[in-house]
Amino acid sequence: MNVPAQTPSTDKVPLMEKLGFGIGELGNNLFWQFFMYFLLYFYTDIYKIAPGKSAAEVAGWMFAIVRFFDAFFDVTMGVIADRTNTRWGKYRPYLLFGALPFGLAGVLAFTTPHFGDTGKIVYAYITYTFLMMMYSLVAIPQNSLLGVLTPNTQERTVLSTYKFVFAFCAGLIVQFGTPYFVQFFGHGNEARGYQMTLVGYAAIAVCFFVICFLSIRERVSPPAHQKTNLKSDAADLLTNIPWIVLSLTTLATIMAIAVRSATFIYYFKYYVKDQTVNTVLFGVHKLTYAELLSAFLLLGTCVTIIGTMLVPFFTRLIGKKALYCVLIGGSGIATIAYYFIRPDQIGLIFLGQIFYSITLGPTSAVLWAMYADCADFSEWMHNRRATGLVYSAAIMAQKFGWTFGGWLPGIMLTYFGYIANTDLSQHTLHGILLMNSLIPALCSFVAAGLVLFYSLTDTRMQTIETELKTRRVAAAAA
Repeated sequence: MNVPAQTPSTDKVPLMEKLGFGIGELGNNLFWQFFMYFLLYFYTDIYKIAPGKSAAEVAGWMFAIVRFFDAFFDVTMGVIADRTNTRWGKYRPYLLFGALPFGLAGVLAFTTPHFGDTGKIVYAYITYTFLMMMYSLVAIPQNSLLGVLTPNTQERTVLSTYKFVFAFCAGLIVQFGTPYFVQFFGHGNEARGYQMTLVGYAAIAVCFFVICFLSIRERVSPPAHQKTNLKSDAADLLTNIPWIVLSLTTLATIMAIAVRSATFIYYFKYYVKDQTVNTVLFGVHKLTYAELLSAFLLLGTCVTIIGTMLVPFFTRLIGKKALYCVLIGGSGIATIAYYFIRPDQIGLIFLGQIFYSITLGPTSAVLWAMYADCADFSEWMHNRRATGLVYSAAIMAQKFGWTFGGWLPGIMLTYFGYIANTDLSQHTLHGILLMNSLIPALCSFVAAGLVLFYSLTDTRMQTIETELKTRRVAAAAA
C-alpha cells in the first residue's frame, strides 16, 4: 500500500543517514564532473565529431540546444516527482529505478562507433540527449531530498555540506584519477580508455545510488489534504521572489564555473604547456601539461572540500546570504588574477587556485540549502508544498547556466581560430586566456550582486520554520 512520507519525530538526521545521502551524491558526481571536465575535449580531440576547427562549434551548439530543451524536462520531472506516492516516499524510488539507465546513458555518450562525419554528429546528439534526460530522472528527485529529510533549516545546511563534500570527493577521483585510468584501460587508445573508465564509474555510481536509497527516509510531507494542479504550482513558483533571485544567481554562478571548467584542459595544454618546476621538497622536475593539470585540479578539490566543511560554522556566524555574497565575490577576484599570470609562473597559478577554490567551492553547499528555504517559504505563503518543482526549476536555471557556459567556449574557440593538436596563434591563446579569467570573473560579480536581493535571512527562516512546525503539528492532531 502506498503511504506518504512520515512526520518527523525529531529534526536531527542520524549520522549514517547523512553519510548515505552523501554517498548518493558521490555516485552522481562521478558522472557529472567527468562530463563537465572532459566531454568537450572528448568531442573535439578524441571522437572529432566534425572535421577541423568546426568540431568545437558543433559541440558548443549541441550543448546549447540539448540543454535548453532538457531544462524544460527538468520541470516536468519535478512535477512528476511531487505527485509520486509510494511506500518509500516521493523522491527515493527514483534513485533505485533510475540508477541503471543513468549509468547506461553515460557509457553510450563515451562510446565511439565508426560513423562518418554526419553520423558522428547524429550519434552525439542522440546519446547526449539521452544522457541529459537520465541525469534529470535521478538528479531532480535526489536534489529534492534535501528539502524533505528534515524541516530544520540549519540541519539542512549540514546535510548540504555532506552532499557537496562527497560531491567534491567524486571530483577528486575524476580529476586526479581519470588521466591514469584512461592510460591504463586504453594502452594508448584514448577512445577506448575513456569508455572503459566510464564503465567503471557507472558501476560504482549505480551501487552508490542503491546505498543512498536504502540509507535515507523522507520526513517532511506536503500539508494534509493538499490539492494542487499545474496552474497553482506555476503560480506559487513565479510569485516566490526569493526563488527567482536565487535562480538568477545560480545562472550567473554556473556560467562562471562552466566557462572556466571547460577551458582548463585547453589552458594547460596550449597556454601553460610542459614546464620545468623547482620545488623546495622535490627539487627541479620537468612536468607535462597533463601532470600540471592533474595537480592543479587535485589541489583545487582538496581546498574546496576543506572550505565546504566549514560552511555550517560560517552560516551560523554570518548567515547563508552574506556568506554566499562574500564567497562568490572572492572567487571573481581570484579569477581576474589569471589574466595577468604568465604561463611560466606556476607558483602563482597554483596559489590562485587555492584562493579560487576556497571561495567558489563552498558556494554550492550554501546555495542548495537556500533552495530548501525557498520550498519552506512557498509552503508558508500558500499552504502548498512542491519541493520537487522548486528544485527542478532550480536545476533548470542551473542547466541554462551550463547551456550558455558550455556553448560559449565552443563558439569562442572557433571565433579565435582554434584547431585541435596544432600550435595555436597568440590570438587563439588570448581567447583561451579570456575564458579562464575575465569572462568567468564577470559572471561571478553578477552573481554577487544578484544575491543581495535575496530576502530569506536566517532570522526570517527561523520564524517561518516555527510557524510551519506549528501548522504541521495541528494538522497531524486534526
